[in-house]
Amino acid sequence: MKMSASEITQEQQLSIQNYRHMGIDIEVKGDTAIVAQKRLPNGHILNNKALYVRAKGIFPERKIVPVVYSLDVDTIDLNWIKGRMEEFGIKRKDLVRQLALDKASLSKIFNGYTGLSKPMRATFFYYFLTYELNREFRKGVTY
Repeated sequence: MKMSASEITQEQQLSIQNYRHMGIDIEVKGDTAIVAQKRLPNGHILNNKALYVRAKGIFPERKIVPVVYSLDVDTIDLNWIKGRMEEFGIKRKDLVRQLALDKASLSKIFNGYTGLSKPMRATFFYYFLTYELNREFRKGVTY
């Protein structure tokens, strides 16, 4: 018996719910399944192929349209950066050394003379993401 395009089995629904907890949304529209990574709860960024394979495992008969994660850099501002610095105990000199930033340029950013470009916002996001992902590792380190 062939299933209509709009029908989704209980097993498929469960898989969709499980992926949603991992930041991956799957939406079925007719004979197409759209799989999109919306969040990074575990820090893993998936490419088109990885998303495709996951959705194809649930919907082998449907066309799969993967949508990779896209960072919204507009949410990253100076307050966000300062909050992350405080959270992880990071000083300006750490940013200068670890991000290979010029001290004067960083001062201009923190004093409001220079805005944050999109690439710079993304740099800060991924820099702090590494601290987030390595939080447990750093807990065991004694200085």
